[in-house]
Amino acid sequence: MKKVIYLYKSGQLLCKDCSLILKDKKDYVSYIPIEQIDTLICFGEISINKRTLSLLNKHNIVILFFNFYGQYIGRFTPKQYLDGKILINQIHIFENETIRYHIAKTMIISSLKNCLALLKYYNKKQFPLLDNIIEIESIIKECKNKSVTELLLLEAQAKKIYFNSFDIILEKEKYHFIKRTKNPPQNEINALLSYGYSLLYANYISVIDRSRLYSQISFVHSLTKCSESLQFDLADILKPVLVDRLVLSLCRHKLLKDEYFDYKSDRCYLNKEGVKFFVEKYENYLLKTIKINNRYYSYRNLISREVHLLSNYIANESNDYKPYIMKW
Repeated sequence: MKKVIYLYKSGQLLCKDCSLILKDKKDYVSYIPIEQIDTLICFGEISINKRTLSLLNKHNIVILFFNFYGQYIGRFTPKQYLDGKILINQIHIFENETIRYHIAKTMIISSLKNCLALLKYYNKKQFPLLDNIIEIESIIKECKNKSVTELLLLEAQAKKIYFNSFDIILEKEKYHFIKRTKNPPQNEINALLSYGYSLLYANYISVIDRSRLYSQISFVHSLTKCSESLQFDLADILKPVLVDRLVLSLCRHKLLKDEYFDYKSDRCYLNKEGVKFFVEKYENYLLKTIKINNRYYSYRNLISREVHLLSNYIANESNDYKPYIMKW
């Protein structure tokens, strides 16, 4: 199976013997077999030439660039042979209020149901979350006949209740959530969530770039806030499954250390050691498998499945759009 390769060192990414090498300032060379690469994610300062880009293009490899704090900078995408029919369909659906509403509502409700499933999981572990669960269930019922704007308001209410549940789960732990803070995150749990969400966005954009979908046309998030907002629509569905659950688990299993974080006045970020720790745990988590309709999927393949479900619906190759909903 091809892998996502994370590059933390700075240096030159070069082509040698039809494969890749990373050459640092001290001329130390790391070899990266091209056949093993699905996506490259770069956190260091990387320089690259046309010969290397040509090799990456030939092997259909995406490179994503992030700064040290996990904020997305940009990417190289292999040459795409896009389907004009899908573009037309995606635009028509965006302009068709009825179909766009159906997709947006499905995405929002699926996201909330996954939040609900995570709380039910911890409720079964004797955490007192029943009141929060009932409130979110009530909000989901309200979503049935609301406009997109009203749906977003209801989603915000439900997410506030959902995140308020984190400190109930983490009450006896060293690290606490308090409230969702970002840009910058203000404590350890928020730092992990923000970093995890950035990795999930990277996973989605890598798959979307190699699908028939156009990342610039979304159905929930505003097109004016980000030129490529489809990744955010799709990632919201699996955030509770792939990031929130992992972060809570790491904390409850006492795997976190102060040494993984940099503290600066009212902000908190993962440091180099923390990034390596979290990325390793995240990648291992994506290897876990689940069963859907008598088929087994790794969580990484689940991301691809979610993209292709939407793609097939937009291409009129399926009659309905049903994202993954976690069961507990």
